[in-house]
Amino acid sequence: MRASLKSGWSVLRRTFGLAPDIVIAYAAFAASYAITLGHPAWMNVPGIYEKAGAFTLICAICIIFFGVHRASWRYASIPDLVAVLKAALATVAIYTVAVFLVSRGDNVPRSVPILSTLFLIAGLCSVRLAYRLAIDGNWKLLGPTPGWGRGTGARNVILVGLSHGAESYIRAAKRLSKDINIAGIVDDAEVNHSRLVQGVKVIGGIDRLPTIVELAARHGRPIDELIVTELKPSRQWLSEMVDLSTSLGIKVSRIPDLTATSTITNNLLEPKAIELGDLLGRPEVETDFQSVARLISGGVVLATGAGGSIGSELCRQIASFGPKQLIITDSSEHHLYMLDKELRGSYPDLPIVTRIVNVRDRVRVEALFREYKPSAVFHAAALKHVPLVEENPIEGIKTNVLGTCAVANAALANDVSTFVMISTDKAVNPTNIMGATKRAAEAYCQALDVSSEKTRFKTVRFGNVLGSNGSVVPRFQEQIAEGGPVTVTHPHIVRYFMTIPEAVRLVLHASGYARQRGGERGKIMVLDMGKPVRIVDLAERMIQLAGYRPRVDIDIVFTGLRPGEKLYEELFDPSEIQDGRTEEGFVVASPRVIDKSLLLRTLDGLRSAVEQEDVTRAIKLLTHIVPEYAPKAAGAEDDEAIGGDRREPA
Repeated sequence: MRASLKSGWSVLRRTFGLAPDIVIAYAAFAASYAITLGHPAWMNVPGIYEKAGAFTLICAICIIFFGVHRASWRYASIPDLVAVLKAALATVAIYTVAVFLVSRGDNVPRSVPILSTLFLIAGLCSVRLAYRLAIDGNWKLLGPTPGWGRGTGARNVILVGLSHGAESYIRAAKRLSKDINIAGIVDDAEVNHSRLVQGVKVIGGIDRLPTIVELAARHGRPIDELIVTELKPSRQWLSEMVDLSTSLGIKVSRIPDLTATSTITNNLLEPKAIELGDLLGRPEVETDFQSVARLISGGVVLATGAGGSIGSELCRQIASFGPKQLIITDSSEHHLYMLDKELRGSYPDLPIVTRIVNVRDRVRVEALFREYKPSAVFHAAALKHVPLVEENPIEGIKTNVLGTCAVANAALANDVSTFVMISTDKAVNPTNIMGATKRAAEAYCQALDVSSEKTRFKTVRFGNVLGSNGSVVPRFQEQIAEGGPVTVTHPHIVRYFMTIPEAVRLVLHASGYARQRGGERGKIMVLDMGKPVRIVDLAERMIQLAGYRPRVDIDIVFTGLRPGEKLYEELFDPSEIQDGRTEEGFVVASPRVIDKSLLLRTLDGLRSAVEQEDVTRAIKLLTHIVPEYAPKAAGAEDDEAIGGDRREPA
């Protein structure tokens, strides 16, 4: 009943919506006769009222045929204008032909069809434009051109770049927001200078920004913000804009994507903050989606450490490839609950199995594999905080070494097709327990990969990711929020960085590649991390993005290198022989492979030492697997203090 009433009301509204157009059609026809013949002569034309009625009826039919009546007057645009033109031309053409067929054009002056066409088009378009101006409150467009000196209380902003996004943003801001005053546009293309876009003037090139900002401040309308209008600007150019805005003492942000939703609100008009990942000086790598799809689509996929930074993003991207079933496991109940809720909301049709599992529990791991028989496993569970693992070496060995062995053995026993282990640059020439345990886990997976006939064991190694829990980014944010200083250990310390989503895309990309190359065994895929970034530069960028000036508003203090800390990160061990082949997004490396029988004996001894809480013996046996690790030289390296941003797979 309700649906029928709603449908009836909609028809009624459209019917009454035709009334203004019918009146305009009648008036246009009458006006054409009045101008041609004069008043009151036009009223004495034989059958004038019948002619006007016929013209109006034909116009109503054409309006319905071309869908003019269905268009929203509030959002009248170019397509609506085209429909109006078609309806008007069709009306005059049909009427003229009909008149000549019926009465051979008696009492129809030649100027009447022409004037009727012009009046009809002008009338139909004018009422729509007037309605839109009235509803949007944009009658001010008919007055003087606005500028940076206009308005009070609104936030004065300048758009950087004349683009389609700029035009859409100006139109939406004028209609929906009273808090944003677009003072002008700057664009380096001279052909655009002095142009008007929705009443906003292009006031010069980007090089004129200092002068423009100074002039606006002098007139009491200071510029509060620069908004970059390109949706995908280059990282180098964006970095230059951050530097420029910092020097001018104003905020810089990016235009929101107005196409992301069909409903635009004032909140969605709020510019997006520029994120640290936007400024990384590395090109984006396109993922080989076909190979990843072959690895995941239609299969049962299991992820360990799913609640962590890398693990949770892995699960999100895996879910997008449509596996038959996704099994998420973690030892943290809270993190697992949050991920489960998110995935079920985003992928309601995907069968998801959520299990609290500690990878140290071999019996629990084996039971899970026997029950669900996964075809692909992504092993991201690990203890990753260097200082904590350094103080608790037994716990690090239990999770990172023995836990990896338990998951890998279960994968081997249940004929899993692909096993992917997430590793770290800390495993290269390790100077701490965490790095040594990850290198031992790599060695075990390599040995299984060489000897296994069915299961492919692949290790993907990469460096630092931005924004992981407990990393340098949250630490710097805390220090900036407290007013500084920001602490960095050394002015020349550098690290490789990439964002979490990009790192996971490359993990999947490398995994899909590895599965295709069945003949390559014992290899390690080292992600292309781009160029290293100085930690002090990272600190400066974060200060700038917070709206402060480095070393002026917030100081940067160097605290000195910690024991075991490296100035330069290594992605390859000197003993590792690079394959000599660099693929898109990663490098294939061939590290030394430990004899499996020797490795198994050492692991048995390591397991016994751990059970007895014999730290000294456990570390000694760990050095048998990782001879490049020298415990005496190892230091408790603090990621947050030195700027080494780490994953949180567990």
